[in-house]
Amino acid sequence: MATKHDQNRAEKRDRLVRAAVDAFTETGYENTTVSDVVRRAGMTPSTFYNYYRDKDALRDELLDGAAVQLLAGLAVIRKHAGSVEEFVRLACKGLFAGMVQDRTNAALLKRNLPMLRSLVDSKSLQPVYAAIRSDISRAAERGLLQPIDAELATAVVRASVLEIGVALLLHPGSDVDTAIEFATRSLASALQAVAQPGD
Repeated sequence: MATKHDQNRAEKRDRLVRAAVDAFTETGYENTTVSDVVRRAGMTPSTFYNYYRDKDALRDELLDGAAVQLLAGLAVIRKHAGSVEEFVRLACKGLFAGMVQDRTNAALLKRNLPMLRSLVDSKSLQPVYAAIRSDISRAAERGLLQPIDAELATAVVRASVLEIGVALLLHPGSDVDTAIEFATRSLASALQAVAQPGD
């Protein structure tokens, strides 16, 4: 059971995270300072530095949390998908819905597109890419895909899903279901197209 001290620390950390998300959404990550975050949280800079070494560490914690959610979502999809196409469809549906249908996430991501693109190769997301690579390799082993270079296939999935998601953010009138179908068909074709030469 958490002590009063632990509860107090968790509450302060949560206030800092919420203040950071608000600031990153309003002014963008690059334009936000530690002072902006602590002012919004009603704290002092010294309190911030008790929890984070700098603004990047706070950003990394947010990314780590997002990566954990993505991995959990992929695990659920893996159990239910009966084919590669169904896996891609369900994964795109979950990701696109998370990006654009939650207004808070959509506003945060849209305001920080340059950072979003620059963080595609962040350490936090490497376990997600490893899971995708593993799923692609397993699909090929089971005969659901032609023999395939899982590294190239993962790169295609990563780039395609990110850019389709960005397009949805930039064009709020776009239909999510249409984007899901477009991504599913494109990726299913692409995964076959990057099959090993000569196979």
